Amino acid sequence: MHPVLIQVGWFTIHSYGFMLALSFLVGILVASKRARNFGLEPQHILDISVYIILTAVVGSRLLYVAFHLDEYRNFLDMFALWEGGATLYGGLLLAILASYIYTSRKRLSFLFTADALSPSIALGLAFTRIGCFMSGCCFGKVTDLPWGVTFPTDCAAGYYSLRIARELSVPAVKLHPTQLYASLYGLITFLLLFLFERRVRKKGGTFGALLVMYGVFRFSLDFFRIYEEDMLVLFGLTLNQVISVGMFLIGIYLLLRKTSERRSAPSGNAG
Repeated sequence: MHPVLIQVGWFTIHSYGFMLALSFLVGILVASKRARNFGLEPQHILDISVYIILTAVVGSRLLYVAFHLDEYRNFLDMFALWEGGATLYGGLLLAILASYIYTSRKRLSFLFTADALSPSIALGLAFTRIGCFMSGCCFGKVTDLPWGVTFPTDCAAGYYSLRIARELSVPAVKLHPTQLYASLYGLITFLLLFLFERRVRKKGGTFGALLVMYGVFRFSLDFFRIYEEDMLVLFGLTLNQVISVGMFLIGIYLLLRKTSERRSAPSGNAG
């Protein structure tokens, strides 16, 4: 793996931080081009993106730290975002809350704004999970499948696989590259949302489709992920799986609810 992308003297660019920044940049560009189709000015996207970036980073880190306190030697280590360690749902939920507050104050439609941003969220998942793979975090369980990955021992995934290999008295074990599963699904979701929008233009439809698709995927993926016992919160399900169920149900509601509000027809710069 390559947790450090570039290092020249004291100047260091970490893989996870770089992919996170890239996901925000590309996501903002895509959403800005889509804005007018949802009754928004591109400037609204730029403004709300500031709040989304801050709350997404803080929320994802806080939820991760809350369940991994034993990993940090001191308080300042909790702010070392470049080392990886974030829970997507923490950032997503806090970012949604911040977006709702922002759109309410600006008298904008929260659901149309969420529709405009939904493909960017999926694309952001595709980018950031590559960063997770390069950092060796968010890894999966042991597998003998041909695409299983043997991680180096200087990352969390490698340390875990080394421990399991010693317990099994084997030279090495392979793990599910769940980071790459998530990245691929993020890209597929990004493409499917555009296909979905060609048929359904109802308010909240794209956002609902995102919640349903990601909720189903994340619930399924977590059966292949490694989690500490503290993350098992209900009937053997992880916290993320419980949240996934909630997201799925909200998404179904948005898709099935009746509304007369529709977005405008796609323009040439719909992205």
